[in-house]
Amino acid sequence: VCRRGCVCKRFGDEGAVALGEALRNNTIIQWLDISNNRITAEGAKYLAKGVEGNEGLKHFNVGFNPITPAGACQLLESFGKNSSTVIEHVDISNVRVDEDLWNTLKETKTTLENLKVTHQPYLEGRKKPNPIATLKEWLEHNKHFELVEVFKRFDEEESMEVSKEILFDAFQQAHLPFDKTNMELLIDQMDGENKGAVNYTALLETDQIKWLDECVVRYNSNVAG
Repeated sequence: VCRRGCVCKRFGDEGAVALGEALRNNTIIQWLDISNNRITAEGAKYLAKGVEGNEGLKHFNVGFNPITPAGACQLLESFGKNSSTVIEHVDISNVRVDEDLWNTLKETKTTLENLKVTHQPYLEGRKKPNPIATLKEWLEHNKHFELVEVFKRFDEEESMEVSKEILFDAFQQAHLPFDKTNMELLIDQMDGENKGAVNYTALLETDQIKWLDECVVRYNSNVAG
């Protein structure tokens, strides 16, 4: 059988609606990569409706989309309901695994014993996620993305600081793969000292991965203190 695949980029929730409809009766596409789009939990709902009736898809990559744990649950539940599914691998790499998603993962595996799901580790007790770790992984897949350019673009006064509110909008426009809660935590980690703004002077002088590591150390030190 010929392996037929498709990679789709930058179509967001509107594209997810159309794709969900197309997946319902599609038996041609076996491999589908829609990672690094702007698909939220709302878009995941339509994708879930599509895969519930799909009989051809074997590999489905929805990683690095802000679909949230709830959106990931809907997708996995739909595969589990589909008695004709041939799905082998689902990638939800960046989605935080909370208790509900962990239970859904286990339930889906009882129905689809051979299904492999790529996901973050489950932190029992609902420990706080680490968005900076997720961002570092995302940057590994998006090597041309420069954080410093985002800061410069939104630092209109050239003060070397960007307020947390403005940075939230900036990161949304840059399509970083986070939902609202994790985006806010990411910016809190970057702020570190709870000043209400992120100073990016050090980012001009060092590698962005190293700068992110330094942000985490400063943030954890403040939380512990």
